[in-house]
Amino acid sequence: MPSPGAQQPQAAARPRLGELLAQELRQEKAEEAEKAAQASQAKQARRDALEQLVHAALPDGGQTMKRLKARAARKHPATLADRLNAVRNGAPKPMEGERKTAFEALVRADLLDIADAGEIDPLVAVDKMAEALEAGMLGKGILESDRQLLEEVLDGLSIDRLYTQLNLKMTDDTMPAFTNAQVLEAPTFLGEGKISKVYALKIQNTDGSPMDAVFKPLEYEVPGLDEWSVVARLTGISREEPQTAMRNLATVAYAKTLGFHVVTDTRVALIDIGYGPFEPALGLIMERAKGKPAEEIDAEVLVQAKVCAEITKLQLLDHLTGEGDRHDKNYFIDVGSDGRAQVMGIDNDQCFGAALTDPAGAQPDLAHPLRQALHGTALPPVVDTEMELAILMLTEEHITSMLEEKLNDAEIAAAIQRYQGVKQHVIQLRQDGLVIEPHEWGQAHVQERLTPENSYMARELEVAKAFETTAPEHDAAPENDNR
Repeated sequence: MPSPGAQQPQAAARPRLGELLAQELRQEKAEEAEKAAQASQAKQARRDALEQLVHAALPDGGQTMKRLKARAARKHPATLADRLNAVRNGAPKPMEGERKTAFEALVRADLLDIADAGEIDPLVAVDKMAEALEAGMLGKGILESDRQLLEEVLDGLSIDRLYTQLNLKMTDDTMPAFTNAQVLEAPTFLGEGKISKVYALKIQNTDGSPMDAVFKPLEYEVPGLDEWSVVARLTGISREEPQTAMRNLATVAYAKTLGFHVVTDTRVALIDIGYGPFEPALGLIMERAKGKPAEEIDAEVLVQAKVCAEITKLQLLDHLTGEGDRHDKNYFIDVGSDGRAQVMGIDNDQCFGAALTDPAGAQPDLAHPLRQALHGTALPPVVDTEMELAILMLTEEHITSMLEEKLNDAEIAAAIQRYQGVKQHVIQLRQDGLVIEPHEWGQAHVQERLTPENSYMARELEVAKAFETTAPEHDAAPENDNR
């Protein structure tokens, strides 16, 4: 039987354990208190910064507050001067018609003063003024009905209304990455396609460098049946809710996940395209693609190993996203002086349709009047080891997580089906010995397998070779004209 002394170490350990637990609890409480203090300090700092901005921009409350306080003084005169003014001018009348229009002009003028003082976008100034009104920095001593009217005017100018008009979710990905504050050269109209207008502009990129960009405003109106893209109709993209922004952003997310840098990085922007600072267009902005469209690339460039590999990456991405409109005008090819090839897909709108579940389902059919509009191909007959790894590393969970805030359930389900089809195709290529090393794309036995039906590169190569065959005839024409 153990002696009483044998129990002493355990008995001594219990108080020490209790002390450690108490110490941990005290530390947790101290950390929570520190976090709360930091949050309080941050909140106060934000309030101080807002108060400083409002005071600097509107030292006397601005024209808006001057007008509203004068109306309140006529309704509830507090001084002899107020009473005399009320007798002379009568009670304030409802702000309707011309009065409301004049009042809105005063609000806009004050917002521009806030924007100038804070060097911020006018629509950001709308949020600042609304926040100052809620915090009591503005709005003291005005009529409740006038306060409500001011809130309505600010709501009508807020960024939120643009998202509501487009039925576009406000997420981290869809918040404006660029506004007029970053514009270095004003937008100029480039042209318009079937579903959107395009503007060229120069902006200050996030790293401070200038960037030549393209801006495509998102459309508010539902296109008519004659304007509705045939590709969208065939692949299952809603005419009423095309969600163009989300499809572009989903494509970019997919490319980044795969490590395929073959589409332009696309972000959301608020840019004034000529309607004034309070009526900016909410749209998509992207760096202007370098090089030339694929339709203008010579055959000798297309067959280069690096070019062929990058085009195949774009093709694989399109099979996964269900892109049905990858014709030779909507991707660019640039080969630098160092031999590095860059392929950039643009106009990534016609993708992720819920009706396209077969990854090779966007192939054109010349016998079908509508399906002639599709610009896809069969799956590539060869892939390299890097492409194989990128595809096999994906999972259904990855795809769902990547797309869940951008697409609806049916579109995500279709994307997963396309992925499974691509995955099985890649597995079969491995079994057939058709997975090559990245440096082998230029070899004859590889390129012989590529045809216009299963390869973007071969499709464009066929056209390029046909053009080169007829080019001498065109070259001779000017000489004949000179005679």
